[in-house]
Amino acid sequence: MNDFPLFQGNCPKNVSRDAKYAVRTSGGGPVIALRYLSADGEEWLATTESHPELVKMVNAVKIAMGRGPKGPFYINEYGQVIVPVADGTYYFAGDYDSPLQFEFEGTTLSGEGVDLTGRQLSPGDIWDGPHPGIPYILKVGGQDVYYQAQLRPNVTKKVELSSAVGPAAARDLAARIHAVKGWQGGRFYVNEWRKLFAPVNQGDSLTYVYIGHLDENEPWFPRPSVALRE
Repeated sequence: MNDFPLFQGNCPKNVSRDAKYAVRTSGGGPVIALRYLSADGEEWLATTESHPELVKMVNAVKIAMGRGPKGPFYINEYGQVIVPVADGTYYFAGDYDSPLQFEFEGTTLSGEGVDLTGRQLSPGDIWDGPHPGIPYILKVGGQDVYYQAQLRPNVTKKVELSSAVGPAAARDLAARIHAVKGWQGGRFYVNEWRKLFAPVNQGDSLTYVYIGHLDENEPWFPRPSVALRE
């Protein structure tokens, strides 16, 4: 039995490469890396050396699973570090509560819910922050939210917010997302800062828009469980 449990919650799949963090090697040492797409079409590779403990957590999972160190990982709204391995399985590396921030050419990048000048965002504002986050789906019509949980290898389950908090509470929270995302529903993200943002079609382009902050006392999915793999 290995020391790292399977993660049985919302496992991000098929997300773009700028929607995840990664451990990389830079200047001879390990760093946390972020890919960021600027408004004028540039792709920035921002890195930070300020999180050596997080690097150790991610690499420990990769090595324990017979892989080399480095690679992608995620942090969810509960501060759980989720590490995928090559067979499509996701493992829980531990909890991490130190916010990630990146400095790039004089600009601070973070998921804090501010624009690139540091101004606090309001719902409906353009989200020009980084894209790492955990994807959820707003149902068509905006009545509920769901995700696909990975219970064990090759087994998933659709988990609806209404099943966790009741239909009325789920509708109330979904209405906040619906107000920005629209009746057609679709994917939105929650990051480790508990900020919600979503891609929205505006004319012929796709724009990310800020939805708001998810308070700890709001109705939401419970902290995902983990299970040791035999």
